[in-house]
Amino acid sequence: MAAVTRAWAGPVRAAAVLLTGVGLVVAAAQVPATATLGLPAAAATSQPPRVVPVASADLTCPGPETEGLEGIPGTAGTSTVLAATPPAEALAGVGLPAGTGSVVVTTTPRGRVLGQSAVRAAVLGAPLQGAVVADIAADGPLAPAVSGLQTFVQTQGDDRALVAASCTAASADQWLVAGGGQSTRREHLVLANPGANVVTADVAVLGASGPLPSAGGHHVAVPPHGRVTLLLDALVGPETTPAVHVTASGGVLTAVLADSWIDGAVGRGADDAIRAADPSTEQVVPATFVDGPARLRIVAPGPDEAVVQVRVLTAGGPQPVPGTGVVRVPGSSVREVDLGGLPAGAYAVQVRADRPVVAGAMVERRGDGRGQSDFGWTTSTDPVTGLAGVPLPAGARGSLMLVATGDTAGATVVTVTQTGAAETRSVVLSADTVSVLDISGAGQVWVHRTSGTLRAGLSLSLGAPQDTPLFSLVPLGPLTVSATQVPVRLMPG
Repeated sequence: MAAVTRAWAGPVRAAAVLLTGVGLVVAAAQVPATATLGLPAAAATSQPPRVVPVASADLTCPGPETEGLEGIPGTAGTSTVLAATPPAEALAGVGLPAGTGSVVVTTTPRGRVLGQSAVRAAVLGAPLQGAVVADIAADGPLAPAVSGLQTFVQTQGDDRALVAASCTAASADQWLVAGGGQSTRREHLVLANPGANVVTADVAVLGASGPLPSAGGHHVAVPPHGRVTLLLDALVGPETTPAVHVTASGGVLTAVLADSWIDGAVGRGADDAIRAADPSTEQVVPATFVDGPARLRIVAPGPDEAVVQVRVLTAGGPQPVPGTGVVRVPGSSVREVDLGGLPAGAYAVQVRADRPVVAGAMVERRGDGRGQSDFGWTTSTDPVTGLAGVPLPAGARGSLMLVATGDTAGATVVTVTQTGAAETRSVVLSADTVSVLDISGAGQVWVHRTSGTLRAGLSLSLGAPQDTPLFSLVPLGPLTVSATQVPVRLMPG
């Protein structure tokens, strides 16, 4: 193992990264206050900030990803949205306010209420049809760590697949890593606007040779409380290793890249890629459950070449990737690393570079290689700062991966059955290792970080284990639990 450590540390130029937890949000703008215009700065004094549970939270699910293209029918199948709040067992140490809260799931732009609840740990589920977005809004004591999952299931035909993606908060800047250049492969980019004003999205696509030109322009107007679906091939043409950068002006958006593939007459499956962690000199891609063809995609978004090292983390510690040493990624370009030489098993992929990069991995399940198959995308995630988790589809077999990097890490894992019974497990991980827990049959899973730098991700499967399964990979980012409140006291005068 010492030889592996030396090889890992040697070629990479030193860099330091300041990581900020996504679950901690500055909320000074939400604090009621009376302000006097023109008041000198010296006349205002601030009390020490304090951390409080969030009072409201909003998540967006993309809706049926293939709907909304004029003249092109959507893919047949069942799309479902699930929403849940964590049980009390997962919220240890969070001082929730008294009173009642609510969780409401609605569709936009139609504004139809799909479900609502005031019960902690209840799961709301509803089908989605047409070019709609599902909004999850929670308030009061139910706002901290509210979570959502959207699934798509098709068990027959060329479009056979299980697709699952976490519902996310809107953002002004996001990277999506998925897709390929095969002639029968389709990437649907779904942009959703939860706000009341038109938001303009700048859609830039990088490939192996650099930025890709767009004949129709890169700017897309997304209507208020609406969504836009784009075909990536129609926007920039075919590209073997696309990476999509979406920046919003005039508001914030959510973005999902839905990747589907039919290889000749054989359906290869589908999956969604949600927002990856922001560019950084260290990225960790959890839930890389390898059992067949697999590849890592690395994006260098800046103008300079990135010198990158890749290794995988296992239950026994870090291991090198077969045949791979240092990867050089030209500026504003994309490169891939073959992971198919790894023995079947559970891995997290750790990437370190001398320039900020973005990363994601695709894993295929081909069974005997002669019939239809499925694949999953998992992307780099931010560390879990407090809580992560999702509601789960009924009947799914699931594996939860926890990843510790840099030092030991600990977590409390709470699973909730379909009948509402909660089970709690404590997990301690050695530095630079992974731990996998079977969560099959659970209705929810929640990860409460107790120590160290921790990441998490899921593998979900449907169908008999002896068959080529329908499966999806779901990286779990940190949920919004608390906000830093900055009280402001204005001096008279």
